[in-house]
Amino acid sequence: MNSTTINLGTIQETLLITLWARAVEMKQLDPILTDPKAAELLTQIDYDFQKFFQEKSSQTAVCIRGKAFDKIVSEFLQKYPQTPVVEIGAGLNTRFERLDNGSLRWFDLDLPDAMTVRKSFFEESDRRQFISASVLETGWIESVKASTDGPILFIAEGVLLFFSEQQVKTLFATLAEQFPGSWIVFDAISRLLLAVRHRFDAVKHTSAKFQWGIWNIQEIETWDSRYQLCRSLYIPGDFNQYLTRFPWMEYVLMKLFPGFQRMSGVHLVKLSSKNKGKGQSQA
Repeated sequence: MNSTTINLGTIQETLLITLWARAVEMKQLDPILTDPKAAELLTQIDYDFQKFFQEKSSQTAVCIRGKAFDKIVSEFLQKYPQTPVVEIGAGLNTRFERLDNGSLRWFDLDLPDAMTVRKSFFEESDRRQFISASVLETGWIESVKASTDGPILFIAEGVLLFFSEQQVKTLFATLAEQFPGSWIVFDAISRLLLAVRHRFDAVKHTSAKFQWGIWNIQEIETWDSRYQLCRSLYIPGDFNQYLTRFPWMEYVLMKLFPGFQRMSGVHLVKLSSKNKGKGQSQA
């Protein structure tokens, strides 16, 4: 039974889209992403989720995106199991529950209104800390540094799309300066997709607007010689087994023009501690 009323800002409201997408995925015979906690939360929130139910493309893409994030993060943590994690724009995500190895040091970071909602359903622990702040400001940095002084894995799922390019560049520069040797995993879309996505994405049911797109993800390496692109997974390009889950028109376009399958992706970038030339080792 719905019981919790949600009051969120314009962009923060979009966290309910990703929650809905993961929750309804549980009804699939072969779910892309398994998230029983999301299905549980959906029944406890007083919100008109019905308006999203025709957005089959968005629902599928969100789940593939989540699976791509989980794959990159889990493989990273297998290699660097002691690396602390900061999830930017945590919303009602359950990645900690899905990937916890029993020793992770994890920080959930989000704006105060989103964090208030999160605290209604999740609890902090000795290994998990909630931080109410904007990642574009700097007040949160000391909270993280107080607990760890080494490199960090930053996660930003469904966040940077709502920033301007200058804000994205500023964030990368801040993380590189304050947490040298760290990594960030994030999603990005092409500028062509940015221009048309607002017409068919579930976000059209909110007042939020996408702002940032990038023609070629390797452009990020030209922003600063410290940035190294380490890994990319494309949606749905690297998950072709789920192509048939998209509406038939999108399915045909992606089959006829494979470039459409690489307009959205999840990427891992290392923020090196000092300038490095091309050809040097990556994570």
